[in-house]
Amino acid sequence: MAKFSIGDKVKIGTPENWPECTKFLLAGAEGTVGQWVDWPEAMDPYSEYIYVMVDKVAGEGKIYEGVNMIFHESTLKKIAK
Repeated sequence: MAKFSIGDKVKIGTPENWPECTKFLLAGAEGTVGQWVDWPEAMDPYSEYIYVMVDKVAGEGKIYEGVNMIFHESTLKKIAK
């Protein structure tokens, strides 16, 4: 999680292999990076996956506001600390 720290604000992008059924709903959503587990060293093999609390989604994706999800770091862009 070197590129991201807990508390960072991020924008969710659309990866190439993202299923069409969710691409429309989550692309452009914003969230906050959170702590996935109590012992981060246990998740080192999966460090490219980032735990995000989804804060703001437009349109039909509003059903995902307040939901915690895991995204690959390549789909996230830091927008604020």
